[in-house]
Amino acid sequence: MNRRLNNIQHLIVISIALMTMSMQSLSGQTINFSVHVASALDATKDADMAFPQVMAGDGITTIGLGDGGMGIFAISGNEELDVEVTLVAPTDLVHVTYPAQKMPLNLQLAYANHGVNDINQAKTATGNIARFQMKERESGPAGAPPTPPSSAHTPQIVTAYLYVYGTINVGMISSGAYSGTVDLYVQYY
Repeated sequence: MNRRLNNIQHLIVISIALMTMSMQSLSGQTINFSVHVASALDATKDADMAFPQVMAGDGITTIGLGDGGMGIFAISGNEELDVEVTLVAPTDLVHVTYPAQKMPLNLQLAYANHGVNDINQAKTATGNIARFQMKERESGPAGAPPTPPSSAHTPQIVTAYLYVYGTINVGMISSGAYSGTVDLYVQYY
């Protein structure tokens, strides 16, 4: 019985030794990964878009880039990342009481990404989508991937500005208030 117990003890010791050796040889194969999740964006409305009072039959009324009544939005985010802005607007403003009465609407989008609200620095978007750097870089697009935030590196939060402007076409329609919902989607690209 003693001999049998000794054999079992030896078998246990050998098994533990083999497990220890195999665990040590596996430790050299470890790969460490880090994950970088972009910080959130923040957007605020600095000015509503507001067309002047119009009369039935006035035709096309325009708020141009830089005119009073232009919609202005501020977007704050990581200076090292790029954003995509999508403007979703109805094709018509609708009378609040008589929905059959409509006023054609055409909106455009521009952005300034030099850190100041300055329409002289604005670049117009093509269509309803704009992709741009949160902070204009002379070197062009950021190299991939951006440096992850750490105790040694904290990306600066900067502000880019969006400008919404456009036209309405006022035909022979009923007087009153016309409205529509315009959505602006902003995400890191």
